[in-house]
Amino acid sequence: MVSVTPTSPSDHNTSHGACGKTWRQRGNRTGHCGACHETFEGETVFDAHRITDKQGNRVCLPPSEVKYAGVLLRLENGTWRGPKMSAEALARRKATA
Repeated sequence: MVSVTPTSPSDHNTSHGACGKTWRQRGNRTGHCGACHETFEGETVFDAHRITDKQGNRVCLPPSEVKYAGVLLRLENGTWRGPKMSAEALARRKATA
């Protein structure tokens, strides 16, 4: 089990019995795919890894090959994430918090 310090009351460690993977569940921001058993931070990043193939089937793309906002997803602490915030965007976010 991974030791995690929660940043909000809804943060907790969780795991998926079918694949045995453990991840940090951050409220409703984290999603584990039941098809490919990868974990994603953010609904849009999760959605970016799922496509409809030529036969009309929903399939998973390998997260290491998925681009979101023109940037490849990055794996951080077992969770696939989109691009990091710029220093300016991060400062604006902290200023409004």
